Amino acid sequence: MMLKVINFNKHIGIMVKIYSISTIRKKVREYGKKINAPSQLLSVRATSDGFGTPHIEIDKNGYNYVVNERGEEFERRQTKDIDKLLYWIFKSIVFIMASDYELEHRKPNEDFRRQLFATQIELMEKLDSKFAQWDKEELDKILEESPYEDNL
Repeated sequence: MMLKVINFNKHIGIMVKIYSISTIRKKVREYGKKINAPSQLLSVRATSDGFGTPHIEIDKNGYNYVVNERGEEFERRQTKDIDKLLYWIFKSIVFIMASDYELEHRKPNEDFRRQLFATQIELMEKLDSKFAQWDKEELDKILEESPYEDNL
């Protein structure tokens, strides 16, 4: 498998503050309170657990959002933008929360993604309107390729 490194740095030549892992953890806890996220979902790792749990590496390129499993790196995203990093971190947290909500409120003959996606965007909006916009753009792309299918 070929690893693809995605670099989202837009601030070339501009001084950008890079936060420490402890500050990132603090920000994640603060944001988590906005959506009443379960504390167990708010863990930010600085090293891989080897089981596919994302972790954050900080280096001269800024933040690296990394996913390793059994010694193999599957994903690495790079940015110097703390907001983009927080979005990546919360994307999985919000997905878990939205999935739990949808499962508890499933409607017969309705594509489960309707509630799932709506809840994701709602939670992202509570965190930051930019997060909601970024998530909506990603979800719209999914729906272009795979539209909702109700009454299945």
